[in-house]
Amino acid sequence: MNLISRLAVIECSVLVGGFFGIVLYRIVDGDISLAGLLDTKGPGNRPNRSPARLQLLIFTIVVAANYLHSVIVDPRRDSLPAIPLSVIVALGGSHAVYLGGKAVSAYIQPLLKNPR
Repeated sequence: MNLISRLAVIECSVLVGGFFGIVLYRIVDGDISLAGLLDTKGPGNRPNRSPARLQLLIFTIVVAANYLHSVIVDPRRDSLPAIPLSVIVALGGSHAVYLGGKAVSAYIQPLLKNPR
């Protein structure tokens, strides 16, 4: 690698690391609240745990960690590693199920409760 490439890698690493550090600091400090992250509104606007949000969060973190691991294992690659099509389909399906559930609860259920 020439000097400009190394400086660009260092610069990007510092920038992304800085963003991560600021967000992590604000979460720990309480400026960014994670309360209700896995909750959904139930009857009477009471919060209920949402298994769909939990599976979406876990699956997204697992896929991101796996991808980061594959980048760290071979840092001298000329390009980023490819994501297998099966992982993209599974991640897209996971997000589609979550968004479909949100659409049903936001648009379909109110129509069924209050027919006009």
